[in-house]
Amino acid sequence: MVDRIKVIFGDSLPGETPIDDASGLKIFGLTTRAQLNFEEARNIRKALLKYFGGDLSEELAPFDLEWSKALHREMFGDVWDWAGLFRSRDLNLGAPWLQVPQRLHDLFEDLRFWETEGIDLMIQATRLHHRAVAIHPFLNGNGRWARMLTNIWLHLHGLADIAWPAMEGTTSPIRGEYIEALKSADNGDEEPLLSLHRQYLRDEPPPAS
Repeated sequence: MVDRIKVIFGDSLPGETPIDDASGLKIFGLTTRAQLNFEEARNIRKALLKYFGGDLSEELAPFDLEWSKALHREMFGDVWDWAGLFRSRDLNLGAPWLQVPQRLHDLFEDLRFWETEGIDLMIQATRLHHRAVAIHPFLNGNGRWARMLTNIWLHLHGLADIAWPAMEGTTSPIRGEYIEALKSADNGDEEPLLSLHRQYLRDEPPPAS
């Protein structure tokens, strides 16, 4: 199965969860990673419209365990049948799968604490982003989900989103720098990742599409 997946979708990039099982694909006939990326991006645009197409409230984005799963499903549910389901096995990245629900719950509890303590919003966003990626709750799509999660948090608090350059593909202008920043945060230095967040923060929210 793994060799067949490599033929279809190619080897994974550094920092990327390998696609080692295509059995959950809902779309028949995909043969390249570019086609897969296109279908996933089309699905993600629906979530973007929901959360960035108008006013946002805590009712729409409550930042709890069930909503975090629903967000992943909104982003990838047209493409993968496991979208929105926490993984049930360990991967090459992320927390042990049995610890995923508790670690994610703890992250949201900490997020509320940072908010009440008045910690700088960009620091909150950076910590949210890093820990969500580090937990890696799903079989795939974790980086895009974590970046969406972070942008929704910023939007909920009146800031524009982080306009990340494309992360998919070998031509991404900052993928290497981004991966190194995540590794630095793993080692307790969040400044490189915080710097990237500040660098790519839009001056104002994007227009609704």
